[in-house]
Amino acid sequence: MNFDAFFTQATGKPEPYDYQRRLAEGACESRLVSVPTGLGKTAAVTLAWLWNRVDQGSGRWPRRLVYCLPMRTLVEQTYSECRRWLENHGLLWNGVEPHSGKVGLHLLMGGEDSGEWDVYPEENAILIGTQDMLLSRALNRGYGMSRYRWPMHFGLLNNDCLWVMDETQLMGVGVETSAQLDGFRHFGQWLQHGCCPTWWMSATLESARLATVDHPLPRGGWPRLELGEDDRTKVQHRLEAMKTLHQATLTLSKVTKDRYAAEVAKMVMEKHIKDELTLVIVNRVDRAQAIFTALQKAGRKENLALVHSRFRGPDRRTQQGMLIHGSGDRIVIATQAVEAGVDVSARVLITELAPWASLVQRFGRCNRDGGFNDSGGADVHWIDLEFEKDDDAAPYTLADFRMAREELTKLSGSSVSPHALSGIEVAPPAVIRPVIRRKDLVDLFDTTPDIAGHDLDISRYIREGDDTDVQVFWRDLGKSEGEPDEASGDPARDELCRVAVHRFQAFLKKLNESKDGARAWLWDGLNERWQPAVRARAGAVYLLDQRVGGYSTELGWTGVHAKPSKAAEWTVPLPPVAAKTPDATSRDPLTHTGRPQTLDDHTADVLAAIRRVLGGIDLGESETTAMRSAAQWHDVGKALGDFQEMLRAVAGAEAPAGILAKSGKRGGSMPAHRRHFRHELASALVWLAKHDGEPQADLIAYLIAAHHGKVRLSIRSLPEETGDRANPDRLFARGILDGEVLPAVPGYTDAETPLNLGLMKMGVDEEGNPSWLARMIAVRDEQGPFALAFLEALLRAADMRASAAEGLGLAGEAANSLALVDAAARSST
Repeated sequence: MNFDAFFTQATGKPEPYDYQRRLAEGACESRLVSVPTGLGKTAAVTLAWLWNRVDQGSGRWPRRLVYCLPMRTLVEQTYSECRRWLENHGLLWNGVEPHSGKVGLHLLMGGEDSGEWDVYPEENAILIGTQDMLLSRALNRGYGMSRYRWPMHFGLLNNDCLWVMDETQLMGVGVETSAQLDGFRHFGQWLQHGCCPTWWMSATLESARLATVDHPLPRGGWPRLELGEDDRTKVQHRLEAMKTLHQATLTLSKVTKDRYAAEVAKMVMEKHIKDELTLVIVNRVDRAQAIFTALQKAGRKENLALVHSRFRGPDRRTQQGMLIHGSGDRIVIATQAVEAGVDVSARVLITELAPWASLVQRFGRCNRDGGFNDSGGADVHWIDLEFEKDDDAAPYTLADFRMAREELTKLSGSSVSPHALSGIEVAPPAVIRPVIRRKDLVDLFDTTPDIAGHDLDISRYIREGDDTDVQVFWRDLGKSEGEPDEASGDPARDELCRVAVHRFQAFLKKLNESKDGARAWLWDGLNERWQPAVRARAGAVYLLDQRVGGYSTELGWTGVHAKPSKAAEWTVPLPPVAAKTPDATSRDPLTHTGRPQTLDDHTADVLAAIRRVLGGIDLGESETTAMRSAAQWHDVGKALGDFQEMLRAVAGAEAPAGILAKSGKRGGSMPAHRRHFRHELASALVWLAKHDGEPQADLIAYLIAAHHGKVRLSIRSLPEETGDRANPDRLFARGILDGEVLPAVPGYTDAETPLNLGLMKMGVDEEGNPSWLARMIAVRDEQGPFALAFLEALLRAADMRASAAEGLGLAGEAANSLALVDAAARSST
């Protein structure tokens, strides 16, 4: 169908705006979308992609739409809209039926229930998440997820994707990072699979920020989409919506801060119009909480909501529901969480002083659709903030306030409609932001922690300063000082609460100094246990016992340390969706999936899966050959004697004859010197022993070694590995001893094969052969980091899907054609 008909069926509206039609019928290239708030930008970009990629089957449009937003509040609303549009066209993949021909819709907000979108790299998908979740994954340091799957998301999000950066005025340094990534993909001459453009969207777009060192302004500027005259005529009532600006008599300063919340609450009660919505927007969560509490004390008990980003999911949706889905008499206290993307229309808006771009967005929440034009219009009241230091003005600056204040003073008593503001240009103060460079990204390709167990910190490229977050969840550990066991499991999305790093660090400090022994816990994948947390690290996920508090279902994160003896102060944990054990360096969950199975059978299943994956992706002949060889050899290292003994001991009488690849259930152990054993390293060493020097040999070795995300660029021994006590000079790493032999594997090797760990040494060996590190760096530089991670993701997806199918007793081609495989992949991976 044509785009107009497609749009109408999706949205129920009679026709699209002309700018929406122009976007859909134009080229899929990096561009700017500058359209006033409330005019359907989300529908424009989503339906343009969906119509071209799915309805028209255009291979010139990427297979994944990545919708990046600054706030969790916006994410869930965008998800709901996209779901409705997909359902109206019968295109939503339900996670059970075959994926082919349907579109996966996935929320990336952290938690164990974020969906297995990466297991289906050849299928169409819409991924919606915050800049924390998406940009961190694009930089190979994904927040709120297993570190061992970082490379999969890194590869998939930097190939064959249309990135949409929505509400850029709220993204801070995320804008510059997205521009640099776009530059790397297009100007950096790194090979990639499928086009990967970026669209930046905002009603107040600062295009100069996109001209970064590796993303220069193209000749003639970036393509820019704006409203045409026809659209302006259609929405004149919106563009000229009546809303009069007033300066409040109260101010926030060092003198008034103690009574500020009570004074704002009094003002809200005075200005509120019965049976209408009054929206109050402040710059800090703690002030929003204080005003909400003051209104309750003033007698406002019903139809009162608090909206900010520091709630757990269910509590946030309850509060947010009154704002978005409610009607009639309401008062809502909010932060920047409602500044953009929230389709509400208040009769009265009260806002604190903020940067000009933010104020324009906030004004857009008042008389949004012009519905109050015939009843006297609406009113906007602004509260001046008289601070002396930038720290007090956070998350903004005094310069931001000074420039905005000048414009507000000029506009006092007049309209602040979109039309009235369209001619006002306020250049934001110059801000020096960190910019990620090519060398930084190349360094991030390696996911191995340093010798102290730390990872490269990317937080400065994701959000600015105090705006970076951690995630926290609560469980009943039996006592506040109790150490969690591994069965505590990963959190579900709804269990998580986002907390600013500096606020959680302050809470952590008090917690660690308390005399009751309470602690916060962080999962240690190397030692396979929960460890007491000492410092807050951006993007990390922390576990708290319910008895330490810190949270209120009504207020969100408070940071108030509860007394273990007072149950009323505890944080009630939400029931976990599943008690999935967190992954660890030495764990190999796919080996214990389903039922006992031979190496030959499992390899056949993986080869069938890789054929299905590659059938939907256009790879070159040499890459396709490399992928199939890696799939053929990926598990040969499981033939090691000690590993086979463990699998057979667990499988028992159910074990079939031949070399095993799966035990069918968990359990068993290996000798002490096998601690941290990785079969994929043994597989890669055997491959090189037989094929070193052949074309693509090093690429195939890398793909084999990396197929669990635990052995990639480097090989090194880990703490608690003992090696050969009788021969201290003997090299050892990842449970393998240098020179030990892998038994003959029919179809692969005719005799025992020595495992050469001399490759882990720096430089070249006596025969002039380069080290593992040198080989893998050469592969990375030849392929490019995006392309290499993409190939890595394809093989891992095939292995995961084959293992999921095997858990259902399916095999070979049949395992990849049955609907049940999709559901199995989601549960077992």
